[in-house]
Amino acid sequence: MLNPVKIIRELDFVRLSGTAGEKEAVEIICKYLRELGYSPVIEKFELNSFEPGTATINVEGRSLPATPYGLNEDVKIEGELVWLDNIDMVRLNRGAYKGKIVMSYGFSRGIAPLLKEYEISGYINVGGPYRKATSLSHRQSSYESGYTHSVTVDHETAIKLKKYSGKIVQMKIEQKVMKTQGHNIIVDIPGAGLDNTLTLAGGHLDSVAHSPGASDNGGGIVTLLKIAEYFRKHKLQRDLRLVFFGGEELGLLGSQKYVKDHLEELKARLGLMLNIDVSGDAIGTDAVAVIGTNFLLGYVDGLIKETGYMFQRRLDIYSSDCMPFSVYEFPSVNLARFGGKASRLIHTDGDNVRNVTREGYESCIKAAIHLLERIGNAGVYPIDREIDSSLREKIEKYIWNMTYEEPKLEWKEKYKK
Repeated sequence: MLNPVKIIRELDFVRLSGTAGEKEAVEIICKYLRELGYSPVIEKFELNSFEPGTATINVEGRSLPATPYGLNEDVKIEGELVWLDNIDMVRLNRGAYKGKIVMSYGFSRGIAPLLKEYEISGYINVGGPYRKATSLSHRQSSYESGYTHSVTVDHETAIKLKKYSGKIVQMKIEQKVMKTQGHNIIVDIPGAGLDNTLTLAGGHLDSVAHSPGASDNGGGIVTLLKIAEYFRKHKLQRDLRLVFFGGEELGLLGSQKYVKDHLEELKARLGLMLNIDVSGDAIGTDAVAVIGTNFLLGYVDGLIKETGYMFQRRLDIYSSDCMPFSVYEFPSVNLARFGGKASRLIHTDGDNVRNVTREGYESCIKAAIHLLERIGNAGVYPIDREIDSSLREKIEKYIWNMTYEEPKLEWKEKYKK
């Protein structure tokens, strides 16, 4: 039987989409799939990616370390450092920080276009206490159309740097950006032919820069491999498809491309998207987020309890590869486990194999297999293609923050439901 921790040891390296690390991960995952008797299909997609670089903030003879945003090319800029307790001050004090380097605690995708619009020279994002600087990235569209040069710093560095607010500082970034390719891995597991409905289980295979991603999303990788192992011996009545998505951490690029390329088939066949993103903590909290209806939430909650686990449940969006599916009202179930060492340190080098355990992966693995088995073998497919209208505004806002383009949801009209 596949040992999840053994797999993660093999994948204990940075898997940034479009780099050699992602290609190596694809080879390892496909090796396991072929050993199980499958013939995985690799679909490639174009993206902008980068070789993780370095950054410094220099002021009055001091050089403080920083982590550059992804897709931020080489630059050396100077400007007055301005500390803001609340980053929304940029939005409300329009143009007040033109030509300056702004530092603040936290970041939102909605504020990024305003940094550019109001001609702020640089942005320093402050991370949370007791952890290393988080890896973030500019969006693909921002890289193409223009962005504000940005870095992250850890909390302790920010405390030192804040003392220089009002002084002239220099931000220096050295980083290579390139056009390259990401990868999706697709595996079809044919059912017995009860009907033509397809269930899709997915999770992303990439990590952020500087992080091996043992939890985010090594947990999804090993869960999908365990699903493949189980259903090799336990044939379903309906077709099941597994997709290991690339480019999630750079803006859900692989899942966006997959949905676009397979849309007609998905409209004709897809019943549910099951997404697994983040698991592995020895001590943690299991959670399920349903983008669908309250009926689906209750149904999933009951099925998971049959496994002996109790997941915190909510009807809500989930920031992962489920979101491109929600544009077309494909419901999704999102499984996660968080609250321990690895997930506390996601998007840093602390999310590594030393901070996950085999038991930490078990709850999501067992819940995923049980859900897929019950749904795939049901006499009548138990899930309607519907998402509660209460989630529409959240989905629209999320899609805008993901693409910076007008969101256009393709949902069935209320009177037809």
